[in-house]
Amino acid sequence: MNKKLVACGVALSALLIAGCGGGPEYVDSSNSKAYASMGLDYHDIEKAASDSVQSLLSSAQVREISQGGKKRVVMISGVINDTMQTIDTDQLSRKITRDMRNSGKFVLTLAQGAKTEKGIDMARNARDNDEFDQRTTIEKGNLKSAELSLSGKIVQKNTKVGSKQRTDYFFLLTLTNLKDGTVVWDDEVNIIKLGSNSSVTW
Repeated sequence: MNKKLVACGVALSALLIAGCGGGPEYVDSSNSKAYASMGLDYHDIEKAASDSVQSLLSSAQVREISQGGKKRVVMISGVINDTMQTIDTDQLSRKITRDMRNSGKFVLTLAQGAKTEKGIDMARNARDNDEFDQRTTIEKGNLKSAELSLSGKIVQKNTKVGSKQRTDYFFLLTLTNLKDGTVVWDDEVNIIKLGSNSSVTW
């Protein structure tokens, strides 16, 4: 009898734990706004990138330099994270440059910039190395130098509003002509969130 009671107790406990704790679940990115937080999330990065690219491609100066069918070479010089959160700024910059490439007017170089492709140097180090068939190595003079540089900064500002906290995020982005140093395009995307004091991101 005691064994049966113990077995029933164990089974009941397992059901209660499973029912209360639950497990991880997938969230559809199209519906994930219901789980919004005061921090920067997927939707915020998508919005900042999308708004910035629309502004960039509609800019008169950008249209001017991309005339003639020549694709301009862009490098990412870096996006500064001046917020109180850990953010992979590469997600934002690569989303922007991806959309720029998809427009057919730009190409991205990873031979220059804040984050370069290590494989480029590794491939060129094979030159004059007797272990490699020199007919298969990459000769000098093939790398394309960047003509434009994409840079930016993400800023966070927290403000107390009554019993709540307001968090403003500023996405500041700039496209610079490397030949003469002039600014071809710059834009600012703002994202504002309001929440309780306990939910604010410091």
